[in-house]
Amino acid sequence: MTSGPATRPGTLPEPLTRALTWAGDRLPAFLPPPDPAAPRDRLKPLSELALAHHWLADRLGPGVRELDGWRDFLVEACADGLAARAATAEPADALYLMQPYLWLRAAGHVVEGCEHVLRERARAGVRPGSPGVLHALEAAGLLRTGQDWAGLCRTTALGPDRTEKDLTRDAYRVTHAVFYATDMGGTAPALSAAERDRIAALLHRLRGLAERAGRWDLLIETHIALRGVGAGSPAAEQEWAARRETLAVHCHGGTPLDEAAARRLARDRPAPDDPALFRSCYHATLADLLLQSLSVPGTRETPGTTRTPGTTRTPETTRTPETQGDPSPCPKPPSRQRPPLTRTSSS
Repeated sequence: MTSGPATRPGTLPEPLTRALTWAGDRLPAFLPPPDPAAPRDRLKPLSELALAHHWLADRLGPGVRELDGWRDFLVEACADGLAARAATAEPADALYLMQPYLWLRAAGHVVEGCEHVLRERARAGVRPGSPGVLHALEAAGLLRTGQDWAGLCRTTALGPDRTEKDLTRDAYRVTHAVFYATDMGGTAPALSAAERDRIAALLHRLRGLAERAGRWDLLIETHIALRGVGAGSPAAEQEWAARRETLAVHCHGGTPLDEAAARRLARDRPAPDDPALFRSCYHATLADLLLQSLSVPGTRETPGTTRTPGTTRTPETTRTPETQGDPSPCPKPPSRQRPPLTRTSSS
């Protein structure tokens, strides 16, 4: 599937439009391999596409043709039963495997067959096994109580001092905990100023580690997380933007996962439809889109501001994300406002 140019010329920056098109031109590559013995994370690319679609549609608003193409693709994949079949075949991992649909639901689209699988798994007592799955359930409106994401962020990022080895090991746990507490860098977490400062200091360390190691996806994630705690650096982001343009030359407009991938792509010069190009670039390209979307004027709250009444994540009762959560469907969840739901029957 190939996307045309954005329908709002002059509004979206060229690098953002280029990355949207890069993903749109490669949508079939996000589908899992047909091999039934494929690993548990076979739906991870599709889940990441659905997550990025949700947040980008929320930030950029309607009228972006590339995102319309993503949405149609995701609806078709879920209506075809892709996630539902995987969840039915592996009931213990059902919620993990249903993440493409959960993020599509968060963006306002309901597929009846997927709803049936979620109800079945809830009745069977299946519960989320990770904060990431719980976050997707909350975004989809399927939790009766909100989650204490600020508490998770506090316990994950503000523990004992970390050595560089510890920080390397925990890098993505730290950035993701901040993501959950800040709507992917878009809103301020419910933490004190002192706590935000300590988390920012840790993220600055992590950004330096990522730069030295050439881990571009991690560098992007630290920039998003720093935005979320009100410590984003325009100069550092501009430096990354210049590097991204250099890297994109050998990625047909995408962003490589790390320096090793960048060197490999520069050496091999893969064709635009080469699966190796997709594997090397899709994750960092989607992450960079989320980072870039934070800078599009008029599409998000001011960095460091708190939520307005009616869109507050924290309800009167919260639960610890690592251990609790109720995935039973709930008509009016106490989460951020979401688009109206549209429904599609499964094929």
